[in-house]
Amino acid sequence: MAEIMVKAEHIEKSFGSTEVLKDISFTLEKGKVLSIIGPSGSGKSTLLRIITQLETADGGSLTIDGDPLFKSEGGKAVYISPKEMHSIMLKTGLVFQSFNLFPHFTVMRNITEAQRAVLSRSKEEAEERAIEVLKEMNLLDKADSYPSQLSGGQKQRVSIARALVMDPKILFFDEPTSALDPELTRQVLSVIKALSERDMTMVVVTHEMNFARSISDWAIFMENGYIVEEGEPEVLFGNPKEERTKAFITSFKE
Repeated sequence: MAEIMVKAEHIEKSFGSTEVLKDISFTLEKGKVLSIIGPSGSGKSTLLRIITQLETADGGSLTIDGDPLFKSEGGKAVYISPKEMHSIMLKTGLVFQSFNLFPHFTVMRNITEAQRAVLSRSKEEAEERAIEVLKEMNLLDKADSYPSQLSGGQKQRVSIARALVMDPKILFFDEPTSALDPELTRQVLSVIKALSERDMTMVVVTHEMNFARSISDWAIFMENGYIVEEGEPEVLFGNPKEERTKAFITSFKE
């Protein structure tokens, strides 16, 4: 039986009177890639922020690698203790669309800081792991550079490296190429594709339709806080059932 890494059930979220997520449920198996597509304001990024604990849910339940993060009680999301939550969230990594690197730290320090603070690795251990991943990202020659000296694509690859050195079981990407031009986009997408070929469990929120189709094992189309349609990528992108899904995907082909 497949190991379930993420199980979301009936997740709901509102900001004031605005419902942002409405009854969101899905599962993600170990070693699989889930892509989430949809127009701006559909709730994609909010869903990712709830899973990675940058936002709190109002209702529903969420399990990460078999451990419940919050569950529904009396129609509300009830969370576990902060200490328990911390140990579960160490299993996840998040790559932001805006890089979120410390501008006053070198690349090496950006990648080693959390290892030392959160994982209690020594300076030598942290740097050894950083060097391994920087080699994978083809960025070892940038270890002593500062973010201001890097291209957008290099900054995003440093962000991916920073997430990977924490050895997460699940990696989340929130529009990782939205700030990049086409050439730099290709560089970053090739890195993510290489990770998928190593059976890294991933959730990718993206507007890159062809990439999502090629990399995913399962795809979700969201709009207005709902999952409108989901399925295998060849079906969702090639022959969607819902008219709204068809219209959205067609708009990217025009």
